[in-house]
Amino acid sequence: MLRSVLIGVGASAVLLTGFVMFFEDKFIYFPGKDDPGVSPGEEVELRAADGVRLHAWWVPNPKAKTTLLYLHGNAGHIGDRRDVIRQLGSLPADVLALDYRGYGRSEGTPSESGLCADARAAYDWLIAKGIPASRIVVFGKSLGGAVAADLASKVEVGALILQSTFTSAPDMAGRVMPLFPARLLMRSRYDTLSKVASIACPKLIVHSRRDEMIPFEMAERLLTAAKEPKESAWFEKGGHNGLIDGNETAWLDALRRFAIRGSP
Repeated sequence: MLRSVLIGVGASAVLLTGFVMFFEDKFIYFPGKDDPGVSPGEEVELRAADGVRLHAWWVPNPKAKTTLLYLHGNAGHIGDRRDVIRQLGSLPADVLALDYRGYGRSEGTPSESGLCADARAAYDWLIAKGIPASRIVVFGKSLGGAVAADLASKVEVGALILQSTFTSAPDMAGRVMPLFPARLLMRSRYDTLSKVASIACPKLIVHSRRDEMIPFEMAERLLTAAKEPKESAWFEKGGHNGLIDGNETAWLDALRRFAIRGSP
């Protein structure tokens, strides 16, 4: 009897874990698999440490005072971020925009370890190009913020920008499904909150108070946990994907003051 109960409980646990594992990838990743189109700069092919081929755009600016490694959010691909890439280049900055594995023209299937390896490949490409680590500003938006924080916790960078970023994947799961134990079973952690506490470079946390997907309270927690030096840029208009709408000038000014200061 007891053996049968234990077997039943074990089978249920396996099924539940399998369901959560399947669900979490659907919850986290929404890759655009169509072609992102022609680069506004140069087409770049990178290769992650595990051999996965990655696609990126390198958009140089002859007047650049810094170099931005741009890590986008969980949906679409770099082709959907043309306007953002153009705006970032106006800081003025060189911009390397990466498509993670499984996104756009990049090979592979997305995962936490995979995306972090992809960001490292992009960083290594910049270093191999002769760009000093102190000149590189890693800019991550939403899911890209979690990837950016992971990178900045492992390598030297000049600065880190987190825009509309969550504290951790389990925290987000708890928000989306508060009555379901998904947060306890998730493999993916994306624990931005713990990482910002140890990152030594200057940090800027950007968020809209009206973000309908990632609550503003998470941005406040990230700012509180972040190691000095740190700054924030809070916006009253726009939501998660519309923060720039109506805030473009103020948004760019905040990025420019933070990313360009101290540049030659």
